[in-house]
Order: sequence, then structure tokens, then C-alpha cells
Amino acid sequence: MHFYDADGNELAEGGGALSSLSHIDQQQIDPRVKECHFEIACDVDNPLTGPRGAAAVFGPQKGATPEMVIQLDNGLANLAEILGAQTGRDINAIVGGGAAGGMGIAAEVFLGGKLKLGIDIIMNAVNLEQVLEGADLVITGEGRIDSQTVGGKAPIGVARVAHRLGVPVIGMAGVLGEGVEVVHQHGIDAVFSILPRLAPLATVLLQGEINLQHCARNIAQAMKLGQAIPA
Repeated sequence: MHFYDADGNELAEGGGALSSLSHIDQQQIDPRVKECHFEIACDVDNPLTGPRGAAAVFGPQKGATPEMVIQLDNGLANLAEILGAQTGRDINAIVGGGAAGGMGIAAEVFLGGKLKLGIDIIMNAVNLEQVLEGADLVITGEGRIDSQTVGGKAPIGVARVAHRLGVPVIGMAGVLGEGVEVVHQHGIDAVFSILPRLAPLATVLLQGEINLQHCARNIAQAMKLGQAIPA
């Protein structure tokens, strides 16, 4: 597969070059790809471009400056326009298209794949709803719980199943980030950071297991205390 500008030159590497994209040559794609079925697991539902797009949401996490984010988003918008013209589809309406910097779109459009939330694939594979029936409490977690968690991340998928069954949910994370309170609207009843203090990343990683144990013990003690308080 080759990406060309209006003069027929192959694009340079990097997302910024997509602003110059004029034509995509797919002739060298192995024809056997069309005989395959692809299910692509995504952990986000972000579209390709816009305020919730790949560049705006994930670019700063990877070190992109505000100026770079604008350049990257413009390039992805150009890609979406060209792919839309070739396929007749509204590229930016594809849920999860912004996953992995736009790899979600590439997998669906070029491979003919189907984007699915990864947590849904896993929950179906392990029959999570059946497993949680009769449970008294669910504890879930990830490295960072924040406003992006509700966009298809694993803890929210687990919490939604538990919520349907009337099972309370506690979330544990290394960091509680900006907008974390929104998870309470999606089935997570309480959230806790396992970090007892600020520390260098190397130290935090070394102490991860013991920090998790201490946090779990404190949660259990709080639950025990709550049971002892008269209603």
C-alpha cells in the first residue's frame, strides 16, 4: 500500500505528512486478505478526528504540543475525506476509528475488519455475566482511572455488567486522573488509588504489589467499619 501527494510523490513518514495526501494505492494488498475475517479489539470508542479524535485526545499523552495536535488532526481529517470519497462512508462516524492513532480506521477500511470494544470480546469469551451472578462485590481496575475510562475501557465494561446484576463495584488504579468522578455514572461506585505517596516511577513499579495489598486491606477495613456503624 502506498500513499501519494498530488505530484505523485510517496508521502514521508509521520502523521504530519497526511495533510499532503492525495491518493492511496491499494493494488498491492494481498488478495487473500479479502478471504479473511478480522475482528479488531479496541479499548476506546473515539472517532478519528475532532475534539475526541485520535490527535486531540491521545496526541498530548505522547508528547504532542498544541500546534502538533492541530497539524495531526488536519492530516487525519484529510485522510478521512479521501477514504470517504473512495468508500462512500462517513469515516469519522466509525466508532473506535481513532484507536491507536488511527489504526482502527486502517483495520476496518483496508482489511475489511469490524471494530469491537475489546472488553466486550473478552467478557463474551469468559461469560462474565454468568460468572458474576450471585457475587456480593466486584473489584476492577486499571493503571489510570479518569474521564477516558468511560470511553470503552475494561473497568467500565465490567461495571456495566455488574450494575445490571445489582452488584456494587469498586475500582482500583495507580492514578485517579482528571474527571474520574464521571465513572460513578457508569456503574463504578467507589474508586481508590493504590499509591500511598508521590514517588519516582521506578519506585512505584517496584512497590506495585505491596501497594495493591495495602489498598485492598484499607478497603476491606472500611467495609468492615461500615458494617459496624448503626444504620
